[in-house]
Amino acid sequence: MLRTRSILVIAGTDSSGGAGLSRDIVVATELGFAVKPVVTAVTAQSNDAVRRVELVAADLVKAQIEAAFADDAPPAVKIGMLGDGAVVRAVADALQGCDLPIVLDPVLAASSGAQLLSDDGIAAMKERLLPWVTLVTPNLPESEILGVERLHNSCRAVLLKGGHGEGDVLRDVLTQGRSETVFSAQKQAFTPRGTGCTLSTAIACGLADGLALEAAVRQAHHYVQSWITGLQAAD
Repeated sequence: MLRTRSILVIAGTDSSGGAGLSRDIVVATELGFAVKPVVTAVTAQSNDAVRRVELVAADLVKAQIEAAFADDAPPAVKIGMLGDGAVVRAVADALQGCDLPIVLDPVLAASSGAQLLSDDGIAAMKERLLPWVTLVTPNLPESEILGVERLHNSCRAVLLKGGHGEGDVLRDVLTQGRSETVFSAQKQAFTPRGTGCTLSTAIACGLADGLALEAAVRQAHHYVQSWITGLQAAD
């Protein structure tokens, strides 16, 4: 029997299906991967609001990660919503020494504005995750909260997403040390929920396929733009 390739996704659920693990699984499946899901939070969400959030205990999050590695190690990891400092630290402890590409989508708030990572969690993310993951993918508001200078000085690589920027052309900027690559796209008529999840999961799948970081980002950027265009065409 052929064994399905699986990436590890550490994230929260979204009852609307628009973001979180639901979206991650759809993207990974389309790109040829199954998902080993590690649930960090259960959220009650509609497209307009976050109604309730229940965080999973940090020791259970860590146990899920350890169990996911027990059978066979995934070729890449994507990290999304973490919720609080205890979960951030548990994830960092569980993955410490893990020699795999890790993509961190720093989910700080929902599209509706609801805070999804506590202040303690933000501090723990800065200390425990930003310096050693393969890639961090903040949008412009997230980069302001995490600190633009900190991101560029302490992270191995940063993809600064320009979706919140002004103008007709959006620019995602990948920085690796002194190297900078810009991925441009025409601003679409609308932006669906879950674009951050889609992009970061697609990058993780590219890295799992053995692509270099810039190539993985380029492939994922094209995938996201094609997805949005397809949604518009369907309307």
